[in-house]
Amino acid sequence: MTSNPPAFTVEHRDGWRLRTPGGEPFRSIGIVHADDTNLRYPHNLDIHRSRYGGSRRRWLREGLIPEMTSWGFNTVGWTSEYVSGSGLSTEGRVVDLGHSEGLPPDELAGTGVPYTLSLRVAEIEHWNGVPAYRDPREPAFAQWCDHLARTLCRPDDPNLLGYFLVDVPCWGRHPTGAGYPAAELAAIAEAYYRVASEAIRRHDPHHLILGDRYGGRVGAPEPVLDAMASYVDVLSVQLFPGPEAGRLEAALDMVDRWHERTGRPVLIADTGNWCPTVMSPGRTGSFLNQRERGLAYAASADAFAERPWCLGWHWCSWLENPHRGFGLKDPWDEPYRDLTDVVTETNSRLGRLGL
Repeated sequence: MTSNPPAFTVEHRDGWRLRTPGGEPFRSIGIVHADDTNLRYPHNLDIHRSRYGGSRRRWLREGLIPEMTSWGFNTVGWTSEYVSGSGLSTEGRVVDLGHSEGLPPDELAGTGVPYTLSLRVAEIEHWNGVPAYRDPREPAFAQWCDHLARTLCRPDDPNLLGYFLVDVPCWGRHPTGAGYPAAELAAIAEAYYRVASEAIRRHDPHHLILGDRYGGRVGAPEPVLDAMASYVDVLSVQLFPGPEAGRLEAALDMVDRWHERTGRPVLIADTGNWCPTVMSPGRTGSFLNQRERGLAYAASADAFAERPWCLGWHWCSWLENPHRGFGLKDPWDEPYRDLTDVVTETNSRLGRLGL
């Protein structure tokens, strides 16, 4: 008799689902961009000090983890946060947005809840105004991936859900004009996923490879999806479809096609909405108030849960900062109760149904 590896797994029966290291069914309902950098601005640094003693570990232990779990979230997703620049462009304009490093792996591991780690194997993000399209067929790429894997992988941690690669990679032509040669894209993508996955598997043979966090609006060319499918366990997608009629269904139809092409289960790795707030009164293009945000969360979560390919969803984001402009909590660390009350009920209901 062999023991199970200390890792989450995926299975496919009547649909796809995650299982914990102990074999229990699990739906990953996560929080994205939960980074204490959002409590270190001039307008709220005193709160970080008075409530949490200026300590990230205290914020995790006394703030983030008890509060998020009380609202029905069970996973700490991608933690790097958008902290500089402006304009999360969806029109193909060049933007250059600074991001924090995110929470340190040791501190994530110490939270006692499932979490994800990130291995930034390439600097080809859509939001990166100075992308670097290095050839993954060159030895330097393998050396870099091995460095990341041997430094960051945690093969014996039962709370680790898996490893993401790049956030919103621009596999087509980048807004800056950079990119991989179209004629070589299939070979380049095959090398990228093969080398990155081999590096992870050398240092961690069991945990899930969650792949790139594809942007639903940025897209992913078919040769990239085909290459990914051979090496990645989970298709990770970000969806921000907006409130207009039919937008959510259209986004999910796209994911249906990607799932059918790759045969991979799907994690909605980043999804959210926003409304005008005291800090960001001009934040338009989504909903009018926090109550509407909550109702839209419930509608999206219900739609995700109905898809047989869905392993879960991770919500953007935790605490509003001046750059991202939306969160479950306001810039002064207080919940938007009209939002969080609906979120809590939804997560409780769908968390139970996912078992």
